[in-house]
Amino acid sequence: MPDYPATHEAARVTIADFFEQLGHREHEVRLEGVRGSIQFEIERGDKAAGGGQPVDTWFLRLDRGDIEVAHERRPADCVVRTGEGALARIARGEENAIASLLRGAALVEGNLYLLVSFERLLPSPPGTRDPRARYQEAFR
Repeated sequence: MPDYPATHEAARVTIADFFEQLGHREHEVRLEGVRGSIQFEIERGDKAAGGGQPVDTWFLRLDRGDIEVAHERRPADCVVRTGEGALARIARGEENAIASLLRGAALVEGNLYLLVSFERLLPSPPGTRDPRARYQEAFR
């Protein structure tokens, strides 16, 4: 594991926890039509500079609902380069992955569809709730 400065400790723990939890998930029905691999290359700071070596790397293989996670660099169909702060916010549901691309906080090479599919695994933004619950409460 790379040596992060203390100011980035919270982001590192969140990113590591997120990927480790993904690796322990059961079969994901929402990804049954998806096959491919994603490499996340994480740089220091908030945005992807697009140059230099990443300080951390995570690999995901999506295979028709099954998810394999490895904390290593492997060849991938989609490569996402982003800053540790941006990826931590994405992992917590505080930021949308595609919106990060549009703002320049992330760079993608390869199959963008895999990143869009990956978003199905992300948590909802903090403070949101299922709109059906609100409807059910109104009619109790």
